[in-house]
Amino acid sequence: MHPTLERFFRLYNLALTAVSVGALMLVGLDWLNWIHLNAVPGRILLTVILLVFASDYLARLLMAHTKARMLATNTFRLSALVPTDRVMSPAHLQKLAHSVRTARQTVRARVHRALAGFHRRLMRFLRGGGLIYYLGLSAALILVATFVYAYAEHTDFANGLWWAIVTATTVGYGDIAPHTLLGRTVAVILMFTGIGLIGTLTSSITAYFTQTPQATASPADELLKYNQLYSAGVITRPELEAQKRRLLP
Repeated sequence: MHPTLERFFRLYNLALTAVSVGALMLVGLDWLNWIHLNAVPGRILLTVILLVFASDYLARLLMAHTKARMLATNTFRLSALVPTDRVMSPAHLQKLAHSVRTARQTVRARVHRALAGFHRRLMRFLRGGGLIYYLGLSAALILVATFVYAYAEHTDFANGLWWAIVTATTVGYGDIAPHTLLGRTVAVILMFTGIGLIGTLTSSITAYFTQTPQATASPADELLKYNQLYSAGVITRPELEAQKRRLLP
């Protein structure tokens, strides 16, 4: 490169660096409230700086031999051309932080409500018909049968647990079978327990999905009920009037 051009580009890059540092200093002073870039002089100055960066980027793009590579490798220069003075202002950042906190609290509350609702439905399902107690009894029986089978058949805990689960659920793969009297006795107990477990589980699922919510009695139904009680002599006239005032304010 010619020495004159080399000296020119050196001075040009130095001047562009000085403009960049000056722009950063202006933003810092605005954040410290020492100057106000939202005023007319500050807006004009920011516009001039933006035009300088835009001219530099367009000049580099026109002089580049491979423009696609220029666009791909200079995304930071291109992003610097986007006006972000309002976006990066302290007030806007505070609003953004507040919005993020609000959204996070909203999501946390919705997740908490969803988990609470799932927990209520799960407990209502497990407690319906005493299923949770039967499941606990079955789990305890499976563990006891696992230890007894492992002891009687001289096998490890993993094989005993696999056999106990397969037997309790009445699947019966047949890959592991008891050969001792104690093992076969435990197998019979688990078979009958598994039959009861599947029946109880099926009935609980059916009752859970087929149950209908209880309808709330209307004031008219309540008044009809109290009129019938008054006619039968169960309640007195003042009591009937008191119920009327309660139901029909």
